[in-house]
Amino acid sequence: MDSDDEVDEKPCSDATFQARVVAGIIDTFVAAGVYLVIGKVSDTLGWMSWVAYFLTKDALPFLEGQSIGKKMMKLRAVTMDGKKLTGDWQASIVRNLSLAIPFFGLVEAYILYSRQGGNGALQRLGDEWAKTRVVTASGPSAL
Repeated sequence: MDSDDEVDEKPCSDATFQARVVAGIIDTFVAAGVYLVIGKVSDTLGWMSWVAYFLTKDALPFLEGQSIGKKMMKLRAVTMDGKKLTGDWQASIVRNLSLAIPFFGLVEAYILYSRQGGNGALQRLGDEWAKTRVVTASGPSAL
């Protein structure tokens, strides 16, 4: 098994609603920064870079499968059996596609908020569709 696909040896708990929201806000600022910097060269290239980061942020190998916001909040998106999403482009795109739809992120936030304290993993629709969940990160990959 590749080290990027390894399941964390210690069981991880599901991330809290608050931590996920803060990580999402950080990632929104990162995506905006990517757009602003690259958009100075080309507006089209800026938008393409923003979309690329936003959709693939949980699969980027140089971030060890954590978005910058998740890394800062010590969170990780994983498959339902605990595998990191490093290089799993399809799962990352599926789970983040709903957030790229204007105002659907608010629907996702409401769904996530309303599912707090329920049984099972705290998942938004994107997580259900991609069969992923967000957990607290363990080990050296967390900041």
